[in-house]
Amino acid sequence: MTQPTEAQKIQTLRAIRGPLIVWMIMIGFVAVYVSTSAIALIRTHISNKQFQLLSRYAPSHQSLIPFFILLATVCLIATIWFGPKLYQHRRYLLIGCPMLLLLIYIRFMPTSAPVLMIGTYPVFTIESIVAYNNSKRILRYVTTVYLFMWGAYSIAVGWMMALVTLESFGFVMMMVFYYWRFYQRQVQERERVENLYTELQLAYTQVETSTIRAERQRVARELHDTLTQGLAGTVMQLEAAKSFLEQGNTERTAEIIDNSIDVARGALHESRITLTDLRSTTEESLPARLHLVTEAIRKNYQVTTTTKINDIPDYSPSQLTEITRIVTEALTNVAKHANTDQALLTSSLHDDIFKLKIIDFGAGFDMSSQSKKKMAGHFGLQGLQERATRLDGVITVVSAPDEGTTVTLTMPATRKELANS
Repeated sequence: MTQPTEAQKIQTLRAIRGPLIVWMIMIGFVAVYVSTSAIALIRTHISNKQFQLLSRYAPSHQSLIPFFILLATVCLIATIWFGPKLYQHRRYLLIGCPMLLLLIYIRFMPTSAPVLMIGTYPVFTIESIVAYNNSKRILRYVTTVYLFMWGAYSIAVGWMMALVTLESFGFVMMMVFYYWRFYQRQVQERERVENLYTELQLAYTQVETSTIRAERQRVARELHDTLTQGLAGTVMQLEAAKSFLEQGNTERTAEIIDNSIDVARGALHESRITLTDLRSTTEESLPARLHLVTEAIRKNYQVTTTTKINDIPDYSPSQLTEITRIVTEALTNVAKHANTDQALLTSSLHDDIFKLKIIDFGAGFDMSSQSKKKMAGHFGLQGLQERATRLDGVITVVSAPDEGTTVTLTMPATRKELANS
């Protein structure tokens, strides 16, 4: 996982100033309360010599203690507010300045020092996590300094009060380390998600590139099979017509020209269908794709298709593309072989099984084994079956002489991405 930039760290330090300042204001008032009520309690638990030692470090005027505590709290709040600027000037100043102020505070007002010690520890922890890449090491340094301060405090007030302070500090420290471990788990989880997202992006890019390459190859093949071969056949026939014309055989010339026109018209139709299929892949819904296909069939072959498409599952774009190509091939077969100008597209969805029917009202054919085998090759049913197999589906054909033909695609309503073919 990439580390945050310096600009991001400074922005985060500015964002957390508000909550930290509110926390320090609360700690300041608690320190005032403790300092004004704890001296009598301390006096009952320490010797006269210790009390005299403690009094030497405290302000001479007891009435000014709240003022000095609030002043110290304001100074610490100022270091939080100007923390981003301190960090920009020198990184160590973010923790160093408030730590120095805290040491001075403990030196002159030890009676309320525990409150401020306990209150500033979470502040230093949060700032360390935000500002330093190796925050764990910084947190160890801060904890060590705090333990030394606790030792100095215990010498001043005695071990009994020091143990009470240590108990509170230990509780806060456990909470801080719990937060630290929770934060570390969150960071690790975010890193795992980011790595997974990066891998998915890479895989998506590779799939997209492979899909574009495969689509270009497919279009090139189809244009070669239609436009290129059609133009090559037209050129050959026109050359033959020219030769017969030079020999004065006008009947043969006219016959060849008519054939050339048919070949060129067929190549033009096939090219238009191919381009329509390419355009249809940009549409997001199956009805929109099929509308382009049926319009192309109508314009090129004068076959009008009535569409009744309902209850379409949430298929992936690759599945929709394969379904569209099955319909394109089936309608092209209708236009070429069914001797009709009417077709019907219907769909249904029952028990997670999707069925799409292409129905024509043309000549039909005999479904006996010999005729079925012959018509399968003639209609390209093998290609339809191969496409249906990629969809985990099947193609069924029902036909009878003079009663038309029904081609049915049956497939599960499960969304999945198809591999490139």
